[in-house]
Amino acid sequence: MPVDETTPIAAKASIGAIPVSDPQGSEPMTIKQSALLRALCNKRGEKYDDGLTRAEAQELIDTLRD
Repeated sequence: MPVDETTPIAAKASIGAIPVSDPQGSEPMTIKQSALLRALCNKRGEKYDDGLTRAEAQELIDTLRD
């Protein structure tokens, strides 16, 4: 199901906020998540994976930010 500007977003505010319609975060990561994750991976010397879900990407972004 496509996500648009009117799709409710779960309470946790993050770059890859999980839409209520996908509470498990199983949809592909967002463009913003992808860009941030690529930058963080480059900065930390980590391998970038473009096949992550929104939830997986957000978890890795949070880890790399720490």
